Amino acid sequence: MNLATRVLSVLLTVYFCGILPAAAKNEAIVDLDSTHQRIRGFGGANILPWRPDMTDSEIRTAFGIEEGQLGLSMLRLMIDPDKNNWSLNVRTAQKAHEMGVLIFASPWNAPASMLQTVNGVKKVKPEHYEDYAEHLNEFVTFMESRGVPIYAVSVQNEPDYDGGWTQWSASELLAFVRDYASLLITRVIAPESFQFRRALSDPILNDPIACENVDIIGGHIYGAGLAPYPLAKSKGKEVWMTEHYTDSQNSGNLWPLALEVGKEMHEVMCADMNAYVWWYIVRYYGPISDGTMDSGKKGEMTKRGYVMSHFSRFIRPGYRRLECTPRPQNSVYTSAYIDSAFTRVVLVAVNTSAFAKSQTFIFRDGRIERLIPYITSENANCERKQEISLSSDTLKIELAARSIMTLVSDGTISLGVRSTKTMRDFQLLPNYPNPFNAETAIRFRIPRRSDVALTIYNLRGEVLQKISCGIYEAGEHTIPFEAACLPSGIYLYRLTAGNFSALGRMVLAR
Repeated sequence: MNLATRVLSVLLTVYFCGILPAAAKNEAIVDLDSTHQRIRGFGGANILPWRPDMTDSEIRTAFGIEEGQLGLSMLRLMIDPDKNNWSLNVRTAQKAHEMGVLIFASPWNAPASMLQTVNGVKKVKPEHYEDYAEHLNEFVTFMESRGVPIYAVSVQNEPDYDGGWTQWSASELLAFVRDYASLLITRVIAPESFQFRRALSDPILNDPIACENVDIIGGHIYGAGLAPYPLAKSKGKEVWMTEHYTDSQNSGNLWPLALEVGKEMHEVMCADMNAYVWWYIVRYYGPISDGTMDSGKKGEMTKRGYVMSHFSRFIRPGYRRLECTPRPQNSVYTSAYIDSAFTRVVLVAVNTSAFAKSQTFIFRDGRIERLIPYITSENANCERKQEISLSSDTLKIELAARSIMTLVSDGTISLGVRSTKTMRDFQLLPNYPNPFNAETAIRFRIPRRSDVALTIYNLRGEVLQKISCGIYEAGEHTIPFEAACLPSGIYLYRLTAGNFSALGRMVLAR
């Protein structure tokens, strides 16, 4: 092998294995002043009437954050085509909401009266698109009238998968999202493809009106699709992984198979996704046992559940992922997170090797004084270990064979002077309140000093107002908007700051 071939071989190894120069000595570099996506949460599904409803004890185990609990912060429901079944969701959803859980819902099928069969495939009739939007709204209203706010609804679960449920082509999804999703009274998830197929989501994101009508790009990772989505990020959309399971043939207690979910959750987070949602919460292969297939006593957490809790119990909604070497050595996967107040840091390290690994973390742009480790291995279940005191910017730990470890700072961290690296991207945030009566606040973040302007449009794209807002420094800002001269309705607004431009949607309800 000549020198050029050797150099190329090394470069390809570095590229495909994700080995960064800083990790040459098995070091994971954690930059405490450099953040990525905001974490919306970790969740699972309670699909009724396909599975029995969760018991009160299972609800506490699933959504509680104490020792021996899973700490899920999101719950996925099914929008049944039969309205008579909607009440089945209420009890568990109410209790989850009382525990601070975000609740969203997906339909598998539209009501039969709205469907047609084309070449053996169920489709929503285009003349019933508006009726379908109203059907989704009725579910939201039904749940909210019973004390369960629905954070978002999906247009369709897996529109591209022949599973016996309703299917949508890319053009049909685009037409519905562009022309009818604005009628929905909550946030909109689309396309929820079973492999995050961008052939379904790119057309929505590239159409200005459709892009404005969708709030969350959702998808599943059954066999493909686990990768960053720069287009969605550039449009200011959150990306949610809304369904997957790593194995459905074996008990969730089978070790080390159960550890695979820890690696997957790491990969989803490092793909800049905002949410990770498992399939059934209570199932023999899920995080809580249903009492079958040697998965333990019904209602008990499985080994897979304890692995999942290393993320869901400690990385709470609102945390942000920190810059961290994702694979500092073979079989070791590391990620780091910080809370919204920049006072608590969480590190997660997964070791899939059959051998123990020595791992070094190096902290930049700040100091951590103490860390509390928790470990799940073949013989431990999220077991708390002795507190670690740090006297420098370096932490050296031993990762047990086939284990996952989470290290939680005790809240006493010190950061360097906050720099604009924490906001490396422009971001248009949802206006608040929305809907609003007379005045709302347009919120945005900018990483550097910029000239900011705001333009208001109607749904036909006609300019109603142009507002020059002036020069803003780096940081998060709010621009009040008073709609004194506008009638009730849906309006679009475009914020520009330097070379950045993004659209938002607001609803004026007098």
